[in-house]
Amino acid sequence: MNKFSSLLCSILVLTGLQVSQAQNTGNAPYSKLGIGELNTSTGNVRNFGMGNLGVSTPNSYFVNIQNPALLVYNSRVTFEIAASGQVKKIENGTTSQNTSHTGFGYLALALPVTKNWRTAIGLKPFSSVNYNTYSTGTVPGAPENIDFISGNNGEGTISEAFFSNGVRIYKGLTVGVTGSYLFGGIDRNAYTQLQDTAATTSPQRVILNERTNYSDVMFRGGLSYRQPLGKKANVTAGLVYGLQTDLNATRRISQQRVRLTDATLLSEVPLDSLQSQETIPSFIEAGLSFDNNSNWVIGAEFATRDWTTYRNLDGNSNTNLANSYRFALGGELTPDAASVESYLKRVTYRAGFNYANTPIIINGEQLTDMSVHFGATLPIGSVPRPPEYNQSFVNLGVALGRNGTTTGGLLRENYIRFMVGISLNSVWFIKPKFD
Repeated sequence: MNKFSSLLCSILVLTGLQVSQAQNTGNAPYSKLGIGELNTSTGNVRNFGMGNLGVSTPNSYFVNIQNPALLVYNSRVTFEIAASGQVKKIENGTTSQNTSHTGFGYLALALPVTKNWRTAIGLKPFSSVNYNTYSTGTVPGAPENIDFISGNNGEGTISEAFFSNGVRIYKGLTVGVTGSYLFGGIDRNAYTQLQDTAATTSPQRVILNERTNYSDVMFRGGLSYRQPLGKKANVTAGLVYGLQTDLNATRRISQQRVRLTDATLLSEVPLDSLQSQETIPSFIEAGLSFDNNSNWVIGAEFATRDWTTYRNLDGNSNTNLANSYRFALGGELTPDAASVESYLKRVTYRAGFNYANTPIIINGEQLTDMSVHFGATLPIGSVPRPPEYNQSFVNLGVALGRNGTTTGGLLRENYIRFMVGISLNSVWFIKPKFD
């Protein structure tokens, strides 16, 4: 009954989170490039708390979303769900803007199939677009001074539904593969509007709308090797390679006339339609971690992706995208997971650091993103006892960072990102034994 209630509550939470996913995600000016702003938190809340470290950090209580080869270490049925969000200040050296958002983080379920085979399914954001820029002026050559406003905005999300499998090949050697289905749509608009100098009751806006719908599959493979270092420590190496993806997409361009008072679409004239592919570059991630197979983990990770090979639907590259890389360092500590006297000793504490050369290059300046991360896992209930060893957790993570620069009139984002989630662990498929 407790299992059913927990699962039901989680489904209700997920429904609310997916509704919030459709809300405004906050102004992200650089998301206008490529397929938008990629989801940098590619793992779970645990990985986020350690600086997005997860390629080489196995754990039996969490679903490893980053490296499918590490699913082998999930000995129980594990369910996770999380929300994410951020508060940020966007500035260019003279002016600034504050913005915030909350929404769906991820959903994952891992299942043991056999002794050496685990599988997992889940859903998470892949990329998002949300920007809004505008300028004002006077219509040139007009007999009277007629003011206008023109601008660009975009909004949309590409989601990723994934199916992962991890298999133990020999002792500490494991391999895995993840197949993902990408889907979603992005709207990009360029508009012009005459200022309402005559105080008309129905001001209108002319919009050039570009709607692109995406749907295709992508694959990545994982490898891991774990080796004891004496009797008190282990070293784990992990590697993930994501294949280049030619993402199928349909783009439709139309001219729209919208009444601003009630957002009514007055007319729409189709201009162009195109079915093609958008090339998403391959990537590689490598990591190394050390642990005592009990209560502490430390590790480092490196990832790179060459965005100069990106191609849009017209087959053209983007000169504002460059080769990117990311470096992470982090760890976690649980003072005493079996402590009965002190709850704080059963809490897992995490910290990490992340530095990235982002794919975005503006005016010859490649933008960087640097952040420090903290996290914690709070056990729910008492210390688990046999025969079931069921355990539930509340997971927290926060990152304080800076993305971009104000040099040359560019934009800098100072942000606080957070993730909040729950994880449920249960040995559903183990039959009780009686003496």
